[in-house]
Amino acid sequence: MDKDGSKSEGSKILFDKLGKSAYIEKIKNDKKLLLTDTTMRDAHQSLLATRIRTYDLLKAAKPTEKYQKDLFSLEMWGGATYDVAYRFLKESPWRRLQKLREEIPSIMFQMLLRASNGVGYKNYPDNVIEEFTKESARQGIDVFRIFDSLNWVENMKTIY
Repeated sequence: MDKDGSKSEGSKILFDKLGKSAYIEKIKNDKKLLLTDTTMRDAHQSLLATRIRTYDLLKAAKPTEKYQKDLFSLEMWGGATYDVAYRFLKESPWRRLQKLREEIPSIMFQMLLRASNGVGYKNYPDNVIEEFTKESARQGIDVFRIFDSLNWVENMKTIY
């Protein structure tokens, strides 16, 4: 809820309405606390070896949309989720992203990106990371939280 008691639109709707640059300026000047829920990525990555299926996440999607609309973002992709979806769950992480977006249209989606490792376990060429990131954005990721295993700041800078 906003200060005046009205329901907020949701970060994704506002982001799409304002555009990237205006939205970034808005959040830089905003005095309220912006929260990200990492449950859909980190909870099962930390507790259950990332074995929660898309089917199970979709069961939580509607309540998430309804009760967490005021979130800045929902971190639900990246880290080990991409690899585990293919290798162990025999699911498409891209399809997961699309299905969750259908059920959660109001909240920005965030992913954890391992800098030059992307969502893998080795270094990839810059052009591979760049194209993967662009495709992730086209498929619905709004916020990229980037970290580098060696804390190399140059490796964590965005190019667009």
